[in-house]
Amino acid sequence: MRIDAIAAPAPQEVELTRTVTSRDALREALGRSFEQVMGEAPTPAALDILSAQASLETGRGRSMYNFNFGGIKGTSPGGLTTVARTHEWEGGARYETHAHFRAYGSLDEGAQDFLSLLRRRYGDAVAAATRGDVDGYAHALKEHGYFSGPEARYANDLRGLLGLPRGPEAPSRVGGATALDGAVGASAFSSSSEVTLMLDAVSMSAARIADPRSDRD
Repeated sequence: MRIDAIAAPAPQEVELTRTVTSRDALREALGRSFEQVMGEAPTPAALDILSAQASLETGRGRSMYNFNFGGIKGTSPGGLTTVARTHEWEGGARYETHAHFRAYGSLDEGAQDFLSLLRRRYGDAVAAATRGDVDGYAHALKEHGYFSGPEARYANDLRGLLGLPRGPEAPSRVGGATALDGAVGASAFSSSSEVTLMLDAVSMSAARIADPRSDRD
């Protein structure tokens, strides 16, 4: 049975909360949710690529907030949303803004909504992941507006996480020091540097992936 948003509950704003997890846990949650959402079991290649992307978007799980797998903006199907300061790109210029991001009650809820979004809006990307085409996956995401940064860099970051050779592109954000910085976080955290949340992971990728109104089709 596929998961679809049937009725949107009234939005409830919740506190920005770090929900640290591991890459293995991200993969397991995606594996549990894939068939439920897509209607078929994932290929090993699809699970590899989707896990790499979730790992990229959440700093290998260390910078996951409110179980959001991909910096998805708006309100979750369960009605939860949280506010964070982030950096985005437009016309080649980087700027700072506040935005609402979807929040979830569990890792599986986040995985289901992430996959549901891919199924509804990025079918070409899902097809590329299923056949193990990393570059095709990045291209399909870029073509349909998932991220605003350079396509080759995003593909290379996925390749790095998958242990594949990288192309001649900009240095990766993955690994040692990521480009996350400067958030104003919830009072549960001791400093703005601690609250790295989605920031540049969002601005390079999912900064404008979902106007919550357009994504509730």
